[in-house]
Amino acid sequence: MLEAKTRPLRAQRPRRRNSWPVVAALVVVAILAIAFGFGQASGDTDSGTVVFDRVEQETLHTDHADQQFRSASLVKLLIGLDLVDRGIVTPKRPSPRMTRMLSHSDDNIANELWSSGGGPQIVTRVAADLGLSGTEPPATPGRWGDTLISADDVVKVYQHVLELPAEKRALLLDPLRDAARIAADGTDQHFGIPSALPGEQWGVKQAWAAGRGGVDAHTSGLVGDGDRYIVVVLTHHPEGYSLEKAESHVTAEVEELSALLS
Repeated sequence: MLEAKTRPLRAQRPRRRNSWPVVAALVVVAILAIAFGFGQASGDTDSGTVVFDRVEQETLHTDHADQQFRSASLVKLLIGLDLVDRGIVTPKRPSPRMTRMLSHSDDNIANELWSSGGGPQIVTRVAADLGLSGTEPPATPGRWGDTLISADDVVKVYQHVLELPAEKRALLLDPLRDAARIAADGTDQHFGIPSALPGEQWGVKQAWAAGRGGVDAHTSGLVGDGDRYIVVVLTHHPEGYSLEKAESHVTAEVEELSALLS
């Protein structure tokens, strides 16, 4: 707020028009803009989407699928897959911690498994094994959520998981099918696929992050009988977006894609 300060007396000058009514009007407009979300145009949102039909082996929809996004909690898929592929977690030696990390998107467990697995080396290993061209470790080794990934690469991750033997596959997919509505950090993680496709069978890994340049909200997973479809929607929103609005945007995008899932 502007503050009037006492100043020494000076020679009188011609009186100027009082600018306070104009300033007050501008303040009101600014408050209304914040309250109603003006200035958060949908054109400021970046998204990368893919819908893949596993029965027809056909990509039904793709848009900016090679664009990189901050992975946020989608990197937990890589952490879990790395544990299974390296034989650290097996059907005879399951990991309740990995299960909770995936089903509840538990960050504390992700921190532990990230460190024990070599941090950025997890991303490097999985990217090399699966041929993920748009996936890169975070610039700051400890910030696993800053791993970069693309929608195309997320599809490849699900394809790889589905090619695993049934018992190994279940280690990763059962937690996604049982994804808790409320995540470990208190976020409602049933936006996107679960909210837009309530009548469908699904298994999902969701992700969200705010700060450091904007807000990210992602939905990804398997949809339909026999996991027929792989659906991925990655989004980045400018600073000023609320997480709730970003998640609603993701849900709306999945709703638009739902006609393809038949």
